[in-house]
Amino acid sequence: MTKDAYLAFETGGTKLVAGVAGEDGALIETRIIAREHTDNAPRSLSRLIEVGKALREEHEAKGATFRGIGFGYGGQVSRSAQRVLACPHEAGWEDIDIHAEMQNAFALPSAIENDCKLAGLAEARMGAGVGYRTVFYITIGTGIGGGIIRDGHVLNFGDTGEAEIGHVVVMPHEGFQCPCGNKGCLETIAAGPGMALFAKKLAKDHAGQWKVNDIAQRAIHDRQFTARDLMAAYEQHDLFASVTMRVIATFIGQALASMIQIINPDVIVFGGGAGSSSERYVKLIEEVTPAFVMPNLRGHCKFVRTALRENVVTQGAALLALGR
Repeated sequence: MTKDAYLAFETGGTKLVAGVAGEDGALIETRIIAREHTDNAPRSLSRLIEVGKALREEHEAKGATFRGIGFGYGGQVSRSAQRVLACPHEAGWEDIDIHAEMQNAFALPSAIENDCKLAGLAEARMGAGVGYRTVFYITIGTGIGGGIIRDGHVLNFGDTGEAEIGHVVVMPHEGFQCPCGNKGCLETIAAGPGMALFAKKLAKDHAGQWKVNDIAQRAIHDRQFTARDLMAAYEQHDLFASVTMRVIATFIGQALASMIQIINPDVIVFGGGAGSSSERYVKLIEEVTPAFVMPNLRGHCKFVRTALRENVVTQGAALLALGR
């Protein structure tokens, strides 16, 4: 007896993933494809298709019948055209008709959606958001994005998306330039690369205060200093890292407070490398956020980390493929 199956693809800032889901939408298998810094969109898509074809062949040999494809893309998407609008991490995606390429490669129905929306969908249906009516998902990784899920469905406010919390301007005067064209977006301060830049700025602007702190000096002088180094120091309760992370958390809290006051979610789910790796950091964000929320909306929303972790976008892409 054959069983329905679905292909699920993900492309984001640091990885490519191809997966197979069963008839209930749950992932059966995933394969991570390492992205190289010299890769471009045609190369990445070719690799995804290659692995997808191999997965399909293997599962069809076991009796599976493939019915559709879901594609989670790490950037803005036109829902009506099923095309990429903007690519923050890899050149060339805007010039590719992903829908047509999927059709040519697999001859299956396909759908494309922003990765954060699909991550939120997966968490609401199968992860940390199960049992909640309104879920807000925020990813804090290479970039920052969001998704709103209501009654188990992506809350769609328009063709080009919504919930772009990473591009809320929180530091308009002394902030960093953002690829979106604005200055001082949350993403430029609180996403991975931005965290390292902000730590460097804080250490330089208050050099006298931090001249004997090793982490601050590394932030200033070590070109290899990253958000991972800052987070590791934060977990060890280093003073400079703790002060820096509190400031960054406050910026995140300001942006989240706006979301709370606009959509009043039951739960906020944190994903991404920086958003899900530290329970202490999520608790810090939860601590600082209420100060920016009007009193009658405080205390209602829960703050939790992703349950699906690295599989969350691919799982959402699988649910998209089912069309549910």
